[in-house]
Formats: sequence, structure tokens, C-alpha cells
Amino acid sequence: MPANPSTPGSAQNRSCDRFRARNTENLIAELLVLQEDDVVRHPCQMADISVGGCAVKVSLAHPEEMSVAVLRIRDKSGAIDLEVAGRLCWNQQTSVGSNTFGFRFRRLMDGKVIDQMVAEGLVTRRQEARTTVGTKIQLRRAHGHPTVKVATLEDFSTTGVRIHSDQELSVTERLLLTTPSGASGSVSVKWVKPFGNQFECGCIFQNLNSARAINDALTARS
Repeated sequence: MPANPSTPGSAQNRSCDRFRARNTENLIAELLVLQEDDVVRHPCQMADISVGGCAVKVSLAHPEEMSVAVLRIRDKSGAIDLEVAGRLCWNQQTSVGSNTFGFRFRRLMDGKVIDQMVAEGLVTRRQEARTTVGTKIQLRRAHGHPTVKVATLEDFSTTGVRIHSDQELSVTERLLLTTPSGASGSVSVKWVKPFGNQFECGCIFQNLNSARAINDALTARS
């Protein structure tokens, strides 16, 4: 899939939108660099991407000698297969022998390419990685609210959780969440929407102790 320049309007609207890479086992990336008349391939790992550029983690012997390169991105399903020319514009050492490089595209990418990468589950807007769980939990509401009889914790991160409930919860409502192992933490509802005959809601942890308790319990379970 070719990388095409976006229209000026869409570029303005999307140039600051960065999408975090996910499912890196399905997302294959490499930098192609010309060295002494040979094209050298450097496997790399996508960190994030926007229509104007991306960040990649790669091990380069002499990064100061490299500036112009071609980035190839593809996924195992074959839905995404694109090459973009660009320039390495910054680097930050992240581990021994590996740096994170900023890669600025020569021309803006068509925003539809990123939309497709989102649809394929290769990149996400979320800043925090989420882990899918799908486990039954208990939710305790403040006195006066209808009791939640059935609730499922669908996924979690270091900052919050996504829940399915048989009762419609209220935005800003505070809940006490208890996992099957007995770990508890307090969360605050940020958004609610219908989901079949249930309701889906996104919640954030009220404090660090709650975040640690729930994350530790669910990580140990998985």
C-alpha cells in the first residue's frame, strides 16, 4: 500500500495524532539504508506512528553516519505493506546497543493507512497498554443505587479498566471493584454506553494503591 500525501486540511487535523504500536509479533518493520552501494536491512520495532513520522527502536552500529533511509512496514496478514522514505531526525538510547529513533517521512502519509492499521489492531490511540481479561467481578455502588448483579472486567491497564455491567452506571460515580481473588480497588466511571442488553463503561483508578492491587491480582491470574 503506497504512502500518499494527505490534503493540507487533513494533515493539519492529524499531524499531531500519534498512535502507539501494538501486537508487535504481527507488525514487522525494518529500516533500509544504503551503505557503500549496498542496501542494508535493519530489523526494528515500531514504537508509535503519525501521518508525519514515527518512532522506531533499532540497533545501529554507527547511527551518526545515517540520515536518509526507507522504512518498510507490513503485517503477517498482508493487509498492510508499505514503504516510506524519510530521515532520522533524533535518537535516544533506550538500552545497551538499542536506540529509539525519530523518523520523519519525506511526504505525509495518507491518514487512511493509519485508520486501516487501527482496524487491523496494529496500532492504538491508547497511551497505556491494555490486557484483555474477561473475568467476573463484584461491583459495589454507593447506597441508593441499584445493585450490580452481573459485571465483567474486560480489560485493564495501569490507569484504569473497562467493564460490562447489567446496570447502567453514572459518569463520575465511584465504585469498589473486587476481583475473584479478593483484591479490591476504587475506580471512578469516565464514560458509559449501551452494549447489547448490558452497559459498557470505562473507569480510572482513584489512587495508586487501587491500581497496584487490581493490576497485581489480574497479572498473577493471567
